[in-house]
This record gives sequence, C-alpha cells and structure tokens, in this order.
Amino acid sequence: MPRAAQVCYQHGCTQRVAYRGRCAEHAPPAWETRSARNQTRDRAWERHVRPQALVRDGFACVRCGAREGLEVDHITPVARGGSSTLDNAQVLCRDCHRAKGIEDRKK
Repeated sequence: MPRAAQVCYQHGCTQRVAYRGRCAEHAPPAWETRSARNQTRDRAWERHVRPQALVRDGFACVRCGAREGLEVDHITPVARGGSSTLDNAQVLCRDCHRAKGIEDRKK
C-alpha cells in the first residue's frame, strides 16, 4: 500500500510529497558516489600505477612472497607527502599491508 501524500517539511512550503518529507525544490542534494576524501583522488593510481607495480613486483608480496590477497601500497603515505607514482608503490599481501599500516601509525 503506498504512503499517503504529506506536506513538505520546509516551513511555509505547501507542496505535497509522497516520500522523503521534502518536495523536489527543498530536497537535500543527492549523496556523492565517492567519499569527500576521494573527490580529488588521482585515477592514474588505479589505471596505471597499480597494474605496473603488480607486474614489476612479479605478482608477489615484496615482504613475504605471498601470491594471494595482494594490495598495492604507498611506501610513503600520501597523507605524509607521498606521491601516487610507481616509485612510491609496492605490492604487499593483506597481512603485511596491515602490519605496515600499524608501523606507519607509530611513527
């Protein structure tokens, strides 16, 4: 059964709405598909640097040699001035990546 139409929540607006509580004029903006942190993220990392790093490191973790659960990591985190280039990328397995993250936070 559909909901009964309501009046827009915005003070003074008399338009009727079927859901969400606000008319199209007063509705909040739609959620972004990417988080605010990733709005300006360089897509070159996903398209170019990650595949090149995997090939360069032989599809294996550079610390333990594992070949499953691989992730490409920034050697120097971007938050600490690292860049999204091949020189700053390394392949790590999930466990080594997690351990490196803990080490980075202690610094």
